[in-house]
Amino acid sequence: MPTLREARAARVLTVRGLAERAGVAFSTIHLIETGKSVPRFENVRKLSDALGVDPHEIAEFAAAIEGASLGKGIAAGPV
Repeated sequence: MPTLREARAARVLTVRGLAERAGVAFSTIHLIETGKSVPRFENVRKLSDALGVDPHEIAEFAAAIEGASLGKGIAAGPV
């Protein structure tokens, strides 16, 4: 399962390019890719749509969804 960074790179997108395409802040993607933040559900949806993938296909998104289903919440911090 690819990481967000791998999926983005496979589509030849920069962090800024993906941020613009998804309508999220550059810092949001940076924090998710560096493991410093868990993505909010809204951002999982936006980024998945921008990449053209199912959210379960991206490692960080699948982990966030799994955590939410276990009652651990989804999204820490301002992302």
